Amino acid sequence: MATMNPLERKARNSFIKGIIVAGLIGLIIAIVLGIIIMRMRGEEQARLDAQKNVYVLRTTVQSGTILTQDMFTTVGADANVAPSDALTAAGFSTLAYDEEGNPLEVVAKIDIAANTIVTTNMLTTSDNINTDDVREEEYNMISLPSDLETGDTIDVRLRMPDGTNYIVVSKKKVTVLDNAGIPSVNTISLELSEGEILMMSNAIVESYMMDGSRLYITRYVEPGMQAGAITTYVPNGEVQNLIAQDPNIVNEAKQELINRINAYGAQNRGNINDELNTMDADERADAVSSGTSSEISDAQDARQSYLDSMQ
Repeated sequence: MATMNPLERKARNSFIKGIIVAGLIGLIIAIVLGIIIMRMRGEEQARLDAQKNVYVLRTTVQSGTILTQDMFTTVGADANVAPSDALTAAGFSTLAYDEEGNPLEVVAKIDIAANTIVTTNMLTTSDNINTDDVREEEYNMISLPSDLETGDTIDVRLRMPDGTNYIVVSKKKVTVLDNAGIPSVNTISLELSEGEILMMSNAIVESYMMDGSRLYITRYVEPGMQAGAITTYVPNGEVQNLIAQDPNIVNEAKQELINRINAYGAQNRGNINDELNTMDADERADAVSSGTSSEISDAQDARQSYLDSMQ
């Protein structure tokens, strides 16, 4: 075997070293690329895991449009950005049937543009479509349960100083107003018909007049299973006349009031009048003035807090 001269040996050794170094560099690059790829895959999987499949409309719809499932498409949205009440396929199916499994029509409450993420508060069902006289009213003088939350189903009741108790409005969904995500201590909103607004106004004023009375909320335990309570509060004669003559009140509501007066008017209204008559006119006027001033002040404070949070 021929002996390799020193130059050849040196060149061979350098070549072998070069191959080893290149191999090591290649291995390091492969490991780094592997780590980067694994990290990117992990981040992508985390992004996918954080996504929420939500419904968007294929086309723009107007308020009052009956919606069917084929009008939606599902898209993935970042769960940290998507509204908490964003509509899903399961959510739509829940809306489309009542507690007994009977089909309901799902209706758009507002105009909704195409490709907008739809939320449940944009929709209603055929058994819960508001009449033309329904408005959203804010109240800050009603005593609230300590753990009341938006979406709870409630009655508003008036407790008299003698312990008698009357239901003013029945089975309403409540919204607890908030400032920058912090729930209000005393301000809620309710969707009420014109007749219910007048009823609430009368009950509020009379609660101011009667020292020891309390206008407060009770919450339904199983609202889907429990029927709404029968309203038993009867307003005074002036409000009764106003309701009878108000063109904004639908005939069904007027008839309901007549039925209520016939059923409870003599006893319940008489009991309220007896309590009011324990105070003279000046005392009642002062009580209403004081209560209304407090109500206005609380509303102004809440509005200022809201505006401050917007800054």
